[in-house]
Amino acid sequence: MYEMRKGVVMNSRFVQQFLILQMLIVFSFAGDLRVNIINGTKNAPGNADHVALIDLTAGMAEIASASDVVKATTFSDVPSGVQSQYLVRATLSGVNYSVMFVPTPGVTAWETSLTVYESSETLRDVKVSVPFFVIYGFEDRLYIQKRIVLENMSSPPVTFSAVPGLVKVHVPQNVTELENLTFKSGTMPVRTAPIDTDNGQVLSNPVKPGLSEIDMAYYTAYDPSGTSLTELVGYDIDHFHVYTMPIDLSISAPGLSREGTDNENGLAIYAIEGVKAGTMLEFQVSGSGMSETGPDEHDHSEQPNTGKIVIENRMDSSIELALAGVLVMALLVSLFVSVTQQSADLKLESIEMLKKQKSELLKQYAQSGDKTSDADEREKLLYRLVSVYKTLDRIK
Repeated sequence: MYEMRKGVVMNSRFVQQFLILQMLIVFSFAGDLRVNIINGTKNAPGNADHVALIDLTAGMAEIASASDVVKATTFSDVPSGVQSQYLVRATLSGVNYSVMFVPTPGVTAWETSLTVYESSETLRDVKVSVPFFVIYGFEDRLYIQKRIVLENMSSPPVTFSAVPGLVKVHVPQNVTELENLTFKSGTMPVRTAPIDTDNGQVLSNPVKPGLSEIDMAYYTAYDPSGTSLTELVGYDIDHFHVYTMPIDLSISAPGLSREGTDNENGLAIYAIEGVKAGTMLEFQVSGSGMSETGPDEHDHSEQPNTGKIVIENRMDSSIELALAGVLVMALLVSLFVSVTQQSADLKLESIEMLKKQKSELLKQYAQSGDKTSDADEREKLLYRLVSVYKTLDRIK
């Protein structure tokens, strides 16, 4: 009897939450959004050349904007329905900064802050490392993956930006296919392209305070009897890591020494110590490569194991069912909104932000209790989860 009453209560709560969500879809609210600009260099109120409000559920459309903003600006009549998800973007000295904003239901006035930084055209106080430079040998070509990490440690913090660019890269002339070149500053990598200058190749991407990552992957022709592979190093690197696959691939270069073997991933490990900026490394590669169609086929789209441990978070089955119900509700009540392709990079960045928010909300929901006092908070979490799921469904 007790179990029956418990089931009735749970079903009633589920129905109640579903009806609330349906009502929220029908009734759309609007309010004022105040955006405060913070100067991260001076740790004080700041300015922006342009501030835009971008609707993530309407094809990344810019629905409001303001120019020459001093300290703050307010956008009026901002919709706050169950689907509402926004990106606030501020531009200062040609550099974009953004933050995600989700309106709180039932509120008609909101406030958010966005930090911008002053710019400098002189690169300084930037620590650079090369976590991996991987050479995959195949029968008639080499596949190279490399990552460069830049840590902007400037104090006070500034963004480094100049025309045509400050970030040095090297794409060898004998590349047959540039598969991937991305620059990540924040949460989402964006595709970029090298620019040829009198002093070598550079990227136009600004180096903001904190970590930035450059990921590159390309193919070159390969002769198993001997092939030269070059890499122009743009920065002082204390420890230049080199990996090769297959393990018995022969490789040599001035200063290159064997460090060991990663048997789990089938990689030979090498390193060069104390590489100075401007050094042209020349690797001599030879030996039989792997077959791209045979049983030893290598999935070269995956990056090598960087030593990170991935932990799977398991949730209680009742919570899993509840969250599944949320997803089902989101799909049932989803209104189809056409999405126009405007900015692929901004779209990818927004998707990453939404995924991060979804993960945080799931954690909060899993930690919330079943007490009556927690009911309001759980309903708010459900509301926000549905909003995130629906927005992701529209812009993916």
